[in-house]
Amino acid sequence: MDNIQTRVTLDDSLNALTDDLVRLSSKIDTAIEQSVQAYSNCDIELAQQIISEDTIINEKRFEIEERCLQIMVTQQPVAGDMRMIVTGMNIVTELERMGDHAAGIARLAVRVEEVPKRDVPGGIFQISTQCRDMLRRSVEAFIQRDASKAYAVAANDDNLDTQYRLLFHKTVAETRDASKSTDHLLSVLFVAHNLERIGDRATNIAERVIFMTSGKLTELNVYDPE
Repeated sequence: MDNIQTRVTLDDSLNALTDDLVRLSSKIDTAIEQSVQAYSNCDIELAQQIISEDTIINEKRFEIEERCLQIMVTQQPVAGDMRMIVTGMNIVTELERMGDHAAGIARLAVRVEEVPKRDVPGGIFQISTQCRDMLRRSVEAFIQRDASKAYAVAANDDNLDTQYRLLFHKTVAETRDASKSTDHLLSVLFVAHNLERIGDRATNIAERVIFMTSGKLTELNVYDPE
């Protein structure tokens, strides 16, 4: 009976951990969407809100890490359960850093607030949509313990990297046009870089899902800068 109760308690703890990660990933998804919105619309109030909420995201990271450590110490998980907890700790780190990238984009909106409206390349919105989709699907792979979905996230990262390189080269070429604002073009590159890094971190989550399900560490996120 004690073993059954212990298993039930552990399952409850792992389910609570999963719920926490899902809620945090949803918050990160919203932060990414709103950061691009704040940048493109020069919405300073929204940008400052995102920057402020990054502190809450940081606090939530440490709270979830503490929960993971408590489960390890008090419930003595083994094998697959232990891999899930370790994966959870890695995922929350990646999520918190995604929040940092979103806050970085929001800070750009604050720094160039004197510009009433800016011409944002469509590629920025495409990359944003794709990296958010990768985030959602990597977390879904974790919830479902589905390695095949995790591998699919990595396949999308190759496409995102291609989009990023195209936008990068196009934007750099535009810096030679004297009629273009260099500061604005540099800000476009910065936004694109942060979004590309978010995609990389979604792939890192996918790698951890594969580790969780198989016990094997697989390097999926290999970037070739050309």
